[in-house]
Amino acid sequence: MISAGAKCYFQFMPRSNKSLPQLYLFFLFAFALPVVSEPIVITGASTPSLLGKSIDNIRIINGRGKPIPFQIDELTPEGEYVCFRGDSPNNDESNGILDSIDEIVFLRKDCSPIEMFQNPAITQNSTAVFEKIEIGTGEGTKIAYISNDTSITLSPYSYIQYDPVKQKIRTPWYYAVFGKDRFHFTHAGVKEKGTPGYIDLTRELRLKIYLNALWGLLSIQYNEESLVCKVKRYKIGPIRLIRRGDLYLKLGLILKANSAAVNQICYPQMVRVPVYVHLPVRFKSFLREAYIEMTPVISEKGKEYDFTIPEKNITFPLTENTPLDTLIPVMPNNSYFSVTNGLSGYGWLVNSDMQNRYLDGSGFLISSPSDRGGIAHCGFRLNVHDMPRGYYLITNWVLFSNRGKSGFVSLRNSLNSLTRISTETATVPNAVKIVHVGHK
Repeated sequence: MISAGAKCYFQFMPRSNKSLPQLYLFFLFAFALPVVSEPIVITGASTPSLLGKSIDNIRIINGRGKPIPFQIDELTPEGEYVCFRGDSPNNDESNGILDSIDEIVFLRKDCSPIEMFQNPAITQNSTAVFEKIEIGTGEGTKIAYISNDTSITLSPYSYIQYDPVKQKIRTPWYYAVFGKDRFHFTHAGVKEKGTPGYIDLTRELRLKIYLNALWGLLSIQYNEESLVCKVKRYKIGPIRLIRRGDLYLKLGLILKANSAAVNQICYPQMVRVPVYVHLPVRFKSFLREAYIEMTPVISEKGKEYDFTIPEKNITFPLTENTPLDTLIPVMPNNSYFSVTNGLSGYGWLVNSDMQNRYLDGSGFLISSPSDRGGIAHCGFRLNVHDMPRGYYLITNWVLFSNRGKSGFVSLRNSLNSLTRISTETATVPNAVKIVHVGHK
């Protein structure tokens, strides 16, 4: 059966009330963003000279000595994020100091090219601890410094805006609204370059789960209404929002509901949605076949957009007048599709630890018009057969760009080939793909 672990969310406002001039400067900053906002995640273990220091005293500056937005997310020994808001916050598990497992998060775009800036005066004149962080290699290397020098002010900028009542997230690249007790969105939009608002591109995430059980005698279908996510707590930061909850699949009939711990995590330009799939028995015994579809429903605002599988040069224009219903036999695992008009839109990268030999019959699919009222729904189907029992992780990355193909390519490359991060004592890959909190 399916149980799950998931992640999502966002915001872009100053972290405290600011004067009108400061707000004006912020919006200039937000809408003059470069192409890619690759999130960089390192752990406290990468900066040992700051271990045991108060998190409130830590700062990050770029190569010119200017503070940049960042956040530190504490983790418990059990792998739970410490989240301070919600019905069941776990504040009491915070010790307020940087531990080796805690995560330090910032954006590569806010750091400085290494050939232009380094060793700002404050790093030489201060008695505080400074550690240099190098992001990437070669000509594209960027640098930042992390310190406990409290004379450095915190950056006033935040990329993440989240309204917990409306369950609405906004960043300079997209917005999403999540349904009550859901981990998935009910509608979402993308930012188009040079415009103040968003294009309401998608109506909802259409989910379909199909099970062929009892040795093929019983066929069962579920949809997104069968997935219930009870959010217990959340944490808003300038770089990402974390919501922690429990995700249940209401199976009904004679099948017991499954559940999993969930972290929804969203960054300014990408969303990570990991889903744990629990197979309690090997296929071909109780279960004959199963598949899961994830297909966002495209609204009428998507009439000028295309559904594209770039690596296969396959493109389907999205219109209201072209009936179509097809499964494209291209393996979606570790592959990618996009919905874009050449400038704005979103891309979707699927990473699963399932072996492709158990996924025959999978593919990308498109149906126009959608049975959910949109002009189309398009996405992927993972068809599972003969899979050994156990827990499997399917990680969905949704990428946003308003600068065309190059933005998608850069974000996708950053996930497929993790950026190398070097400090004075460690060289590690970007930890952005680490998933905490699994099944239970």
